[in-house]
Amino acid sequence: MSPESVSGVIYDASEPPNKDTEDASFCGEPFADDGELLSSLSPLLFSMKVFGLYFQREDPLRRRADDPEWNPPTPATGTASPWLRIYSTVVLTFVWLNAVRFASVFSIVDQFGAVLLSNIMFFSWFCLIAIIQTACYVACHTGKLLKVLTTVRVTKDCVTSARRFALVSTVLCWMSIAIDSVSVAYLVFSDDEYDFLFAPLFTSVQVPEDRIAIVKVVGYLVVMHAFPIAFVSHATNLIIVYVFYSQYKKLTETGLGEGRLC
Repeated sequence: MSPESVSGVIYDASEPPNKDTEDASFCGEPFADDGELLSSLSPLLFSMKVFGLYFQREDPLRRRADDPEWNPPTPATGTASPWLRIYSTVVLTFVWLNAVRFASVFSIVDQFGAVLLSNIMFFSWFCLIAIIQTACYVACHTGKLLKVLTTVRVTKDCVTSARRFALVSTVLCWMSIAIDSVSVAYLVFSDDEYDFLFAPLFTSVQVPEDRIAIVKVVGYLVVMHAFPIAFVSHATNLIIVYVFYSQYKKLTETGLGEGRLC
């Protein structure tokens, strides 16, 4: 029986192809080791953990020997932490309570205008943050985010680029958080125009004069949580998109998109 050629590898058609040989490279470039992509994103994943956006949950599917996609955890992937999961649950509950809290800013006597539109904008913003937090929580709870970062086959050059991308994204996120923290603090503590952000306080409930500063500090911390969640979660999405885009681009560059093998 004549030998056959697949992906540039010659083997006898009477024998089943060797999966390890087929998976050894991608378009002539070696694959990265398992968990290498996950470890390359450690600065960004650490930021996600700080804001309750990432945790690893022990999945019973990991213990199934018949599922090749779920292997026992390695040092590169880490182990599940119940404390991170509890922390993420607390943050998730907090962001939804904050969205519900801000609904109290609306009243039956509101009239259409700049104030009402501003309230609708901020209410939509807090609801969006709660939805983003929920999406990240579900992705971690089901293990799908970890599965993508540990089982997707990428080349070593893609891992190197992703590491740089993650580092730059993390720096930009923290810079944006710092700038927004200072800007919001200036607006909140220098003017009473933004007191509606602390609804129902200052809107439906009168606050004693000696406690206004304390209420504003607590309200400021409540409002500020939205910025890190938005920045860090979107940076993670960009990283995942970049990984798939870079691998797809490699396919098109090698001519696979035109029907030719690597």
